[in-house]
Amino acid sequence: MIFYFTGTGNSLATAQILGDETNDTIVDIGTAYKYKQFDFTMIQGQNLGFVFPVYAWTTPPIIDAFLKKARFTGRDGKPFMPGYCYVVLTCGAFVGNAAGFFADELRRTQGINVDASFSVKSVGNCTYLYAPAEGRKRERILEDALAKSYRIAEDVKKRADVHKEARNPLGLILSKFTESEEKPRSTAEFYTLETCIGCGRCADNCPTNTITIIDGRPRWAELGCTQCLGCLHRCPFHSIQYGKKTEARGRYVNPVLARQ
Repeated sequence: MIFYFTGTGNSLATAQILGDETNDTIVDIGTAYKYKQFDFTMIQGQNLGFVFPVYAWTTPPIIDAFLKKARFTGRDGKPFMPGYCYVVLTCGAFVGNAAGFFADELRRTQGINVDASFSVKSVGNCTYLYAPAEGRKRERILEDALAKSYRIAEDVKKRADVHKEARNPLGLILSKFTESEEKPRSTAEFYTLETCIGCGRCADNCPTNTITIIDGRPRWAELGCTQCLGCLHRCPFHSIQYGKKTEARGRYVNPVLARQ
């Protein structure tokens, strides 16, 4: 079973390839978390995979929370133990120590060891820091991401005990400041333009139920946001902003999510 979390589709694209190539089922962590579905029954010894993006050189808060709440059980009623466990990190630049931090959290919360780790560089969506790649550059990044996902699938099929995520010295240093069990993500910078029609898509898509439609406009709760920026990028009218800089920057949704 492959558990994935995605804000704008990159991790979904990789998870789908892994699922298709390894004949494995993919499960949306965002949906599970939104609807409080945390019980999973699996076959002892089967593969267990996780695919999710790196936020600020560490794991997204929703991943940490999910690991604490999830209950993985074998069909025999005993705690589930995979035959092979791996994690794939999607990123816009580099991953820092996110795989190491995730491995520690998985071991602490579930008693499961990570056997392999990988990373896939794709189009970054942190729009309040930079504009997402566009045009031919975006196409090239997505092509490389797909190719990398297929190569990872080959390693997974062989149950390769490898650690191939794209770490670098700067990322490892930055991770020391961000890897923590407490990762508050401010919602203070979210606001909407007058083009907002109150359609509610942002609230429907929000995996942490942080958004509520009040008087025809989205309102963000102070706590709980995992800052996936899915609301911003997937708004059909580009109405949602996070700080003034995002008004002049483009939006990004992976083609695999755009087709849904």
